[in-house]
Amino acid sequence: MLNIKTSFCFFDETGLLRSARDPFFAVGMIKCVDPYKLYSKIKTIRDKNHFYDEMKWNWIYYKNAPLMNKFIDIFLTERKVNFSCTIFKKNELDLQKHFSGDLWRAYESFSIIELEGNIGINESVAVLADDVSAPPNLEFEKHVRDRINKKFSRLAVHGICRVYSKGVELIQLTDLLLGAIIYDLKLREKLIPKPSKAKQKVLSHLKRASGISDFAKDVRNSKFNVWIFKPKVNLNVKSGP
Repeated sequence: MLNIKTSFCFFDETGLLRSARDPFFAVGMIKCVDPYKLYSKIKTIRDKNHFYDEMKWNWIYYKNAPLMNKFIDIFLTERKVNFSCTIFKKNELDLQKHFSGDLWRAYESFSIIELEGNIGINESVAVLADDVSAPPNLEFEKHVRDRINKKFSRLAVHGICRVYSKGVELIQLTDLLLGAIIYDLKLREKLIPKPSKAKQKVLSHLKRASGISDFAKDVRNSKFNVWIFKPKVNLNVKSGP
């Protein structure tokens, strides 16, 4: 009898596919077996500091930067918890060719790429994904679940639910980590003329605490799996369910 491992994935994205302003689009997730352990520690810090704002990378400022560092430390020190993300350089994507310009099909396929690459052997996951404004007839949850299960020929994803991240601490923590990594990439490519000192402080803490000096390239260890998608190499992008 197979020993099936069950995990939770807290899924988020950054960047807008339809906007030329964002050079990158990325999807990422925190995967863990016992999310209540992370939640409990985050809640303790929130209550101790009377801090109840969202943990969002774009909302980092000088006064809350030390708390963001503490949230990052919780992630880094908690066992059986890891973060992964897939980064797409938009100037290298031919959305018209692969998706006939349909950005929702592109988003579904990019989400599938991220999940497929980070589900283990004999692992079944439940996915909580940050809700995005989408057409009412979009069946994101069904398409992503069914395509991954077909790919694995088993129940690899047993459920997906989109939720408002404001009420889900671990999606917010995913946003924080994903934002830091994309910020590092933008800094390396000199795309931020006036970097935020507060954000740089948090990014520096993440690098120092994790032992990873550069997130602007592929990174893979027991805690992180950062992958910059290369269309000329990874030509297996699928265009629909």
